Amino acid sequence: MKLYIRAKRFSLRDGLIVRNEKDEPIYEIKSEWLSFGRKVHIYDQNKEEVASIEEKKLGFSPKYAINQLETNVAVVKKEKNLMTSDYDIDKLNWRIRGNVEDNDYKIKEKLRTVAELKKKWFSVGESYVLEVEEEQDSIVALAIVVAIWSLQADTEEKEDR
Repeated sequence: MKLYIRAKRFSLRDGLIVRNEKDEPIYEIKSEWLSFGRKVHIYDQNKEEVASIEEKKLGFSPKYAINQLETNVAVVKKEKNLMTSDYDIDKLNWRIRGNVEDNDYKIKEKLRTVAELKKKWFSVGESYVLEVEEEQDSIVALAIVVAIWSLQADTEEKEDR
């Protein structure tokens, strides 16, 4: 299953539309800014929330909890590492492999590729393709991508201060 995301990399303030291979909108991503952190919602085409990504400000490193039907399914955090960018996905047996800063990476479960994000070249604006091996993993994989973008935006905001 391929999901297409067209927009500036973290323009969730305006919302993002995620489309399928037939160019049909299937998800809408909207951000809400809370006094205690960022919260992002993913809605299906019926405007039903299918996942939320919520910033957790406890501890030294920022992290984002991914929830489905009010159940926490994963926590994404960036680990401090001088050599590479390391993103951990707690609660799932998934790992990030590749170049996160260039939006060219895989989400893996042991040897199995769960999903792969690539920047789509030769398109108007910034476009990304999230290819998910099994459809049932699509919402969580999309939420992980959004959580990583949120962590990157947090880092950029801190550097701008």
